Amino acid sequence: MTNGTNDEPAERGRRVIHATCAIHPGSRGFCNLVITREDGDIILNPHTTGACVLILDETEARSMRDVLTEWLG
Repeated sequence: MTNGTNDEPAERGRRVIHATCAIHPGSRGFCNLVITREDGDIILNPHTTGACVLILDETEARSMRDVLTEWLG
């Protein structure tokens, strides 16, 4: 199984998505967004530094999924 962003195998419950940070200048896709699942929570860690981490419970994560599905089809 791969994580969908490169050819490296994905760890179970962890994915890396190449994103773009609007605050810190850099090339498009240069900001790594690490997404992990721990005990039912979805954890979003931009820049992989732990400086700003978002934690979504299952209900919040499903709401995010529904919005992305609506926007992206």
